[in-house]
Amino acid sequence: MKKVHIVGKAYSEAFFDLPLEDEEISLKPYIEVAPYHVSRFGLQMDDDGLAGLGIERGDFLLISDFSAEPIFGKPVMVRQEGQFLIRIAADVNPVESTFTTVNDIYPPMTLPSENIRIIGVVSGFIKASDEVKLIDPYEIVLEYE
Repeated sequence: MKKVHIVGKAYSEAFFDLPLEDEEISLKPYIEVAPYHVSRFGLQMDDDGLAGLGIERGDFLLISDFSAEPIFGKPVMVRQEGQFLIRIAADVNPVESTFTTVNDIYPPMTLPSENIRIIGVVSGFIKASDEVKLIDPYEIVLEYE
């Protein structure tokens, strides 16, 4: 199994903070996924902007390097001025880029391309369930006989 560290909550409604500079990703809680996943890290979705894709509040997004995946029509992680957003890449070009949600739950957002950076693409997701547990890397499991 592969460990995918969940670095925070994700939103498609508005930009959110993700304080990655202060902590190493390997110190964050993780979920275990099949070894073929190419994700670098994960986020837990905390709104309904991607519900039409089957991604609901509480599900875990698997974020991969955007250069390894096509991004048009896919949910991407966008950074602007140190904050992040998960939206669907509707039109990305050198002048301005438009990002949407499913069925326009939240209004489309058009941003000057010079002010943004696409950090990654959602290459998959894991449904939140009782069987999927966040594992704390600091938790020590002791077994007694």
